[in-house]
Amino acid sequence: MEWLGPVGICIGIILLIIASYRGVNIIVTAPIAAAIIILSNGMNIKEGLFASQGSYMAGLGGFVVAYFIIFVLGSILGKYLEDSKATYTIANSILQITGKDNAYAVLIAIAAVGAVLSYGGISVFIVVFTLAPLARPLFKELNIAWHLFIAAFFAGVGTFTMSMLPGTPAIQNVIPTQLGTTLTAAPLMSIVCSVVIIAFSLLYMKWQLNLSIAAGEGYEPVGQEMRVDLDPDELPSLGAAITPLILLIAIILVGSSLKVPDIIIPALLIAIISAAILLNKHLPQQLSTLNEGAVNAVKPAFFTAAAVGVGSITVIAPGFKVILDAISGLPGGTLVEVISITGLLSVVTASPSGALGIVIPAFGETWLASGIAPEVIHRVAAIASGAFGAMPHCGVVFGIMAVTGLTHRQVFRHFFSIGGIGGFIALITAVLMSFFY
Repeated sequence: MEWLGPVGICIGIILLIIASYRGVNIIVTAPIAAAIIILSNGMNIKEGLFASQGSYMAGLGGFVVAYFIIFVLGSILGKYLEDSKATYTIANSILQITGKDNAYAVLIAIAAVGAVLSYGGISVFIVVFTLAPLARPLFKELNIAWHLFIAAFFAGVGTFTMSMLPGTPAIQNVIPTQLGTTLTAAPLMSIVCSVVIIAFSLLYMKWQLNLSIAAGEGYEPVGQEMRVDLDPDELPSLGAAITPLILLIAIILVGSSLKVPDIIIPALLIAIISAAILLNKHLPQQLSTLNEGAVNAVKPAFFTAAAVGVGSITVIAPGFKVILDAISGLPGGTLVEVISITGLLSVVTASPSGALGIVIPAFGETWLASGIAPEVIHRVAAIASGAFGAMPHCGVVFGIMAVTGLTHRQVFRHFFSIGGIGGFIALITAVLMSFFY
């Protein structure tokens, strides 16, 4: 009955995908999937869910303990920039550079705004709440199919600023520093992979725009029209709006070069303090902003942690050992194992950060012992997590659907194309470059 364990793991994954697709919250589905994996692998249900070191709850709690502070600080910074309308100042400044009279230029502008904000540590949900209201009137005026907003959005927030660009404060870049690396690990590889996926995204957006025009598609209002009435005189200056982000990235880059441990935490703190000072007159209720920012961190942190819980029980299940033995037999050595195991857990959790939160503590030391440069493992694992994490049951997909009014198929199509296919091309690039390290 050795086959039953791996089959149970597959059933758990399928349950997560189908249930999430039907709108069931991962907080509900994750323990059920974990229970299926536990029972099919002949494990004790109580120990597997609650009691043992590798249990579902231990995995969930361990992730929260390790990374909740980063979720909170990042969320607070994002809330300061959102409430002060600094995000709109940055978006308008980029739109002025690219222009608003050309459909392709508008798509590039949306991607650029998303990249600037996400590289500055701003949550994907705050970015979409900023961009969707700004984009709608432009798409309507230029008669651009609304689903193309998703392609531009993910090109900016779900690719190079998430797992590739040196110094990015994204949690996907923070977790692999447990390998003894910094947030700027493998900078040349990171930059080349970023260029590759930017080029892919630009070509993909142009291709999809041409297809849409050829098909006679135009703007069709779906979802809730979010109006943004902004008085330019009441917006913060570009200098005040972007300084906290510049400080954040500068501190990360300098701190990483000096190998300061956990540089992300002081960098976020200083960025928040600078935002509180520079944007003070645009924040009439700073205490409310602070409180809401902290509370807003709870959902994404616990949703990710719930996925980590499923992954935690998966890696100690006997069936996973069968899968692991099969992976270990693949040609290519340790680097293929890094990609395969990270990819498998990314598919299970549909969360790049969730997968990394499992594989780095569980397999990091073994991979380091193989002699591969820690920086290479860091970057390859981070990129693999993003590429394989572009799954239908990813929580981001459902959040974007709620904001844009688009269907799962419309959102996931562009999400998978840019994050999955584009991410895999960047991953191949990283593997090829690994021979030079």
